[in-house]
Amino acid sequence: MNILMTGGTGFVGTHLVKELVARGDTVYILTRQERTDSEKIHYLTWLNGKQPDLTGIFIDVCINLAGAAIADKRWTESRKQLILESRETATEALVSIIHDLQPKPKLLINASAIGFYPTSQTTFFLDTEEHEAADNFLAETVISWEKAARASGIRTVFTRFGLILGTDGGSLPLLTKQFAYLAGGPLGDGNQWYSWIHIDDVVRALLFIMETDALEGAVNITAPHPVQQKKFAELLGQAMRRPAKIATPVAMIRLVLGERALLLLEGQRVYPQKLLNQNFEFIFPKIEDALANLIEE
Repeated sequence: MNILMTGGTGFVGTHLVKELVARGDTVYILTRQERTDSEKIHYLTWLNGKQPDLTGIFIDVCINLAGAAIADKRWTESRKQLILESRETATEALVSIIHDLQPKPKLLINASAIGFYPTSQTTFFLDTEEHEAADNFLAETVISWEKAARASGIRTVFTRFGLILGTDGGSLPLLTKQFAYLAGGPLGDGNQWYSWIHIDDVVRALLFIMETDALEGAVNITAPHPVQQKKFAELLGQAMRRPAKIATPVAMIRLVLGERALLLLEGQRVYPQKLLNQNFEFIFPKIEDALANLIEE
């Protein structure tokens, strides 16, 4: 297949491109910077006043992973505007390309996030049910992001990613650093839910979506066994052979992180019902196995 992708050089994109090329697909990555092509990876400059030249190329699937990082900087008003607009702009530009392509791609996979769902200790958020959105910046971003993608006019899947765990990106490197300094433990009371997923299962889920026509709309990309943060910290400490006893007060987290503290202090108990209904099998369904694999690396 021919795959047109944004965000192909990011954390998830890098892992996905590797697997796409390994199975024989050709990947066209939309990028702002000039890069050198390889046999199966072609870079096309866009968004800098340029539209990519796709003459004679028949695209089967579009994948949109573009967007400014959410967790790495304090959420000033200008940063929040960048987070939102980077997603809207990239999505609208990709949708415009899709409208011009002939024949049309069969699928758009558009990145999204479980931040759409409100915080709850008791509710299980299934993607087979309708849920009201949370009332915060993350949910507002997800709503705008998904709305822009809906205009594609083709089958569209919104991949609502949970906490993605990997050794070369995502949240795990920061969390392991905390334990390396013997400062790991509960964040606040630790009762907030962590709906997590191993990066290898993220890639496998994306490939599965490409091959499963029945999947459409919002799809939760999380492991089937979410855990509370205090349990996550305990198991991470065990995997690293470090104590997990030092609780960090909520006030300190909010002082350091500001509004983005909600990424650590508020959680959702999310379940990947649509994937499981289609018989998707997780390699790492439980956090113990995922951490054992990642910390071992």
